[in-house]
Amino acid sequence: MEKRLDDPDPFEAGTHTFTGTIKAWRRFSAELVTDSGISVLFHVQQGQQAVPEGTRITITARKYRPRYLLMSVSPP
Repeated sequence: MEKRLDDPDPFEAGTHTFTGTIKAWRRFSAELVTDSGISVLFHVQQGQQAVPEGTRITITARKYRPRYLLMSVSPP
């Protein structure tokens, strides 16, 4: 399905799962370094508890240009 420029939904369809280590966690954004060394920047929703830097986690996220929107956090 092709995205139109006037489409108000900024998310791509589907979710992505990443496992790695938290490099940074701020109030509204965070960075995960995956096991393959790729940095994933994602938006943190209000109310989500902070995850300490260095913690190994698995996240499920939706692609939100240019970041991902965190949907869930779980141990790897």
